Amino acid sequence: MDIKKYVRPEVLNLPTINAPDISDGMIRLNANESPQYPWGDKSSNLNRYPPIRPSTLTHKMAEFYSVSMDEILISRGSTEAVDIIIRTFCRPNLDRILITPPTFDMYQFFANLNSIAVCETPLLQENKFELNVSDVINSIKQEIKLIFLSSPNNPCGTSVSNNDVIKILNAANDKALVVLDEAYIEFSSHQTMINMINDYPNLIILRTLSKAHALAGARCGAMISNNKIISILQKILPPFSFSIPNIDQIESVLSSKNIDAAQHQIETIIQERIRLVEELRKLKSVDQIWSSDGNFIMIKFNNLELAVKALNKQNILVGLLKNNSALTQCARITIGTKSENNLLLETLRDLV
Repeated sequence: MDIKKYVRPEVLNLPTINAPDISDGMIRLNANESPQYPWGDKSSNLNRYPPIRPSTLTHKMAEFYSVSMDEILISRGSTEAVDIIIRTFCRPNLDRILITPPTFDMYQFFANLNSIAVCETPLLQENKFELNVSDVINSIKQEIKLIFLSSPNNPCGTSVSNNDVIKILNAANDKALVVLDEAYIEFSSHQTMINMINDYPNLIILRTLSKAHALAGARCGAMISNNKIISILQKILPPFSFSIPNIDQIESVLSSKNIDAAQHQIETIIQERIRLVEELRKLKSVDQIWSSDGNFIMIKFNNLELAVKALNKQNILVGLLKNNSALTQCARITIGTKSENNLLLETLRDLV
């Protein structure tokens, strides 16, 4: 598979932005920075630009996901990664992406922003919002460059089996790239497909530290693929993407001690998800609950407006799903702490 034939011609001609790492003791008179930090702690290095590409963080992320340095590109959350991928491979007003709504709305947002048409293969409520692989394969046309699959899916919580992803990868071979968004994979029993990136040359995997590793505020995600695709994506990613404090904080979280703490929290969230679903099924105000592999559940209420009004009185916010007619009366509820979940249940128990 020649990856270059999928890339926008303008991107192929871009230089790869890079620079040598700065070592201690260097006198830095090259970047028009302030020579000293005049505020507070004089030992701070915030007067200097961060690395153009944070190589130490990339190294830690590569170790964390068990890939090599040239198979990963970190981004400001997986949201930025979606934009980077679309701008790299899709020509405005010519190419298209394929999505499976209801799904993560940023796929459509960045396609619209970049003048890329969107083809849809909807997930059907009567099919428990599970992916119909045949529909996806039959929708792969010549103008489609990217197929976005969210597994576990946001907002439905359903997952796509690895075997079904492989069927799509094979059907799309030499036609389109498949972007598998595994943002919530840590809460699922399904196995990541990272170990298959070199088996399928049209596979890109998205991961994030925002969910399971409690770093939503740090904005750190990753694009993981074969080194040919990563080398092309590097051309689009802006320099100096990560601030020095962010780099330090993320590297600290990726230490073995903190990874163990994150795993404990993941297990707690899964247990709370199970408990919450069991209790919500007993409520008269709830019409339907879908099984979820994420840190959230999707619920259909008998009267969504009434439920939201009651929750708002308790200062409880839930995700409202307004952009898909199949989700009428539905809300996405994130799994909170035990006390937060208890207040949610108490509030909804009072509704008829």
